[in-house]
Amino acid sequence: MRAAERFHAPRGRNAQRIDRRLLWLLTPAALAGGVALFLASASSWTWLREAEFALLSLASGCLLLTLASQERFWWAPRLLAGLICLSLMAAVYRSALFPFAGILDPHLPALFLAAVGFMLWGLPCLCFALWGHTGGKLARADAAEVTRMDRWSALLLEAVRFGVYIALGFYLAQLLLG
Repeated sequence: MRAAERFHAPRGRNAQRIDRRLLWLLTPAALAGGVALFLASASSWTWLREAEFALLSLASGCLLLTLASQERFWWAPRLLAGLICLSLMAAVYRSALFPFAGILDPHLPALFLAAVGFMLWGLPCLCFALWGHTGGKLARADAAEVTRMDRWSALLLEAVRFGVYIALGFYLAQLLLG
């Protein structure tokens, strides 16, 4: 009986693990991006470039720690997911309040693309940052003390997923037919 319990016991605090091949791909890319930003901005630092460099350095550090051990540094992928979620929320905020002037292609509305990006990647990243699983608390095998709000958020995640597919379908139909 104890062997079965150990088999079904969750590993670490995160119910999902990031594939190591993806980590080996993203970590050098993030490090190279940080070095390129540092070299490109060496002569003219602004507060915006400094903030971008700090966030990229934090993301690179989280990727390195996650690559080292996902069980030991369980908080690093959650922090990385939180950064991704906040970045996508900032993109929605930026495109909603400050529309881009002089967009060359009117078929690519920035707010729609930012909102779809947030719904496709930002919400799962938010769930992973909060509960350690992209499907929310109920997707974890070790979910305890499930509340009505947990059930509601699971239903909301499913509704958002279908809503994104419907919105993308209408958008593609408009592009093809209009």
